[in-house]
Amino acid sequence: MAPSFTSPKQALEQGLCGKYGWSTRYFQDVTQFPVRWGVEVRWGIGRGRVFVSHDVSDASVGGTKKGHAAAAAVALVGLESVINDTTSKPVKTVDVQFGGWFESTCLVLDGGRPDSWETFWQCDPKVVGIDVEGNLRTPPVLVQVCVETTRVASSSGNSFGNTLCILEVPRSNPGGGLSHDLQRLLRDRSIVKVFCDGTANADKRSLGVDDEMGNEMMTADTNRNPDTNRNLTRAAHIVDLETLATALAGPTSVPRGLARVVNLAWPDAPTRVVKDAADKSSVNFFINIERNSADPKRTPPPRAVCDLPKNVAKYAAMDAWLTLLGFRGLEDAARREGVAFSF
Repeated sequence: MAPSFTSPKQALEQGLCGKYGWSTRYFQDVTQFPVRWGVEVRWGIGRGRVFVSHDVSDASVGGTKKGHAAAAAVALVGLESVINDTTSKPVKTVDVQFGGWFESTCLVLDGGRPDSWETFWQCDPKVVGIDVEGNLRTPPVLVQVCVETTRVASSSGNSFGNTLCILEVPRSNPGGGLSHDLQRLLRDRSIVKVFCDGTANADKRSLGVDDEMGNEMMTADTNRNPDTNRNLTRAAHIVDLETLATALAGPTSVPRGLARVVNLAWPDAPTRVVKDAADKSSVNFFINIERNSADPKRTPPPRAVCDLPKNVAKYAAMDAWLTLLGFRGLEDAARREGVAFSF
């Protein structure tokens, strides 16, 4: 049963923008006399429209509420074709849509093997996607790093090619901290590190990365292992997909999340991807690890990558892969639409 909304603004904000990652900006159009309420709706990179109502309410609390509703009502009518195109798309989970592509093009390596990081550095990484599992602790339970090994040319520019993904269990390292190779990656100012961490920054914090207020710093985890994170000073090029998507397609009231960012990068795709809300086995695996020690549902943390169930390892690696895919997708979309791509 379709949800019912009590106002045009609620229908626009909750029924569309919140669901699809669209952006809105309400304003009073001072070029009109008398001044009228309007709204700008952005549903993609370089894709948006401004709608101006006939409402001339003032900027009081009541007037603003009335003006927003009037502007939203005009937008809902004007966006009818965009809404129909979006809502009529078949919905597929990330795994169904991208699982085959991931498995056929991404080589997943155990970071605990001595040759894995050597293979990674041979790729001469410029941009990497990073994801973290078990981020309530420092260091986290698992770190996933994805890098491209090749890029392929397309009519719109370079696009995603073959990749390599490193899975590292910090607990398996001497002292239980981040490996020297992972530390090297995090402090290398020439390599762009891409996260999809939202406003919480839990993934970054669990790795000692803090980009609050745009001031990207590395902080030492000296309590656990004084030698492991020494000399991690200022780290450049820490990029979050949420921040990048906001810069390219406007702000949202709630974080878009990785799946919506991917949809934003490919607005003309025949399908819309979503996270699988039904299969929580991989998510619960890490939730159970972080339970209180007295909780009977608590699972001991893995000591090595081989301790991870196969589906959990795939889920984790695919999140880092999708993070890198999202970054490249936003880059390609910005190029297609003639929008500046900077971070």
